[in-house]
Amino acid sequence: MDNKTRLDRMFTILTRVGWISSERYRNGTLTIMDDCTTIGELDVIEYLLTNLSYCTSSDVVARASEAARFITNHGLSPETTLLVGLAEGDKTCGSTGIVRAIEVSLPSSWNGSVHTSFVSAFRKREGKPNLVLIDDFVGTGDKMSKKINSLRQNPKTKDYNIYVISFAGMVEGVEKIRSLVSDSYIGLSLGKLFTSNMSDPELSDVLAKMKNLEDKLFNDPESEYRLGYKASEAAFYLEAANIPNNTFPILWWEKYNDGSVRESLFPRR
Repeated sequence: MDNKTRLDRMFTILTRVGWISSERYRNGTLTIMDDCTTIGELDVIEYLLTNLSYCTSSDVVARASEAARFITNHGLSPETTLLVGLAEGDKTCGSTGIVRAIEVSLPSSWNGSVHTSFVSAFRKREGKPNLVLIDDFVGTGDKMSKKINSLRQNPKTKDYNIYVISFAGMVEGVEKIRSLVSDSYIGLSLGKLFTSNMSDPELSDVLAKMKNLEDKLFNDPESEYRLGYKASEAAFYLEAANIPNNTFPILWWEKYNDGSVRESLFPRR
C-alpha cells in the first residue's frame, strides 16, 4: 500500500475527528497510519479513531457537577462522609483531578472531608459512616473491587456505606462492582468498541486485523494487553491525562516488537 493511500485516509479522518487535527497528535497519527499495510487495517483504525470517546476539561467539569448532585441527592454530608481518591502514597493517579473537580463543585463545607489518597482520608475518618470512592476510569473493575473487598475485610472499615464515582467506566467492569456498593455514578459508560457493535463474520474479521496490527508491537502473542488489558476494547481518552491500559495498545504502545522506539498517539506512564 502506497503513502498516498495512507495520507488520503488520514485526511478523511481529519475531516471527521476534530481533536486529531491538533499538532500534538500529528506524529502519533502518522505512526498509526504507517503501521497499516492493508486497506482493511486502515478501515479498522478509522473506525477506532472516529468512535473514540475523546474528553476534555469541559467534560470533567460537567461530570463533576453531576457527581456533586449524586452526592447531595443521597443525603450525604461532610459531617457523615469521606470523599476519597484512589491515589497511593506519592504515586500520581488519574483520580486526583476528578476528586478536585468534584470538590470545587460542592460547598466549601466539604473541604475537610475530601482526600486524594486513602492514607490522608483514614487519619481523619472520625467515625463517619459513609465512604465515596472516586476514580477517573473503571476498566475491568478488578482494582476497584479489590479495594472494596479489602475495606470489607478490615474490622475498622467493614461497616462503611460505600459509594463509587468514576468519570468513565466500561460496562462489564462497572457491573462487577455494583453489587458491592450502595450506589454508583459513572459519568460516561463504555462498551467494548467492536464486540458491542458488531457480530460475526464482521467482528472476527475486524478483531483479526487489529491483532495483526498488534503483532508489530508484541513478541508475546498471548500478551494481556491484546485489544487492551484483558481484551477490554476500550476507546477512551481524557485530554492531558494518562490513557488507561484498557484501551487498544495501538494508541499508546511506545515500542515495536524489535525494541525500536515508536511514537505513540497518546501518553501512558
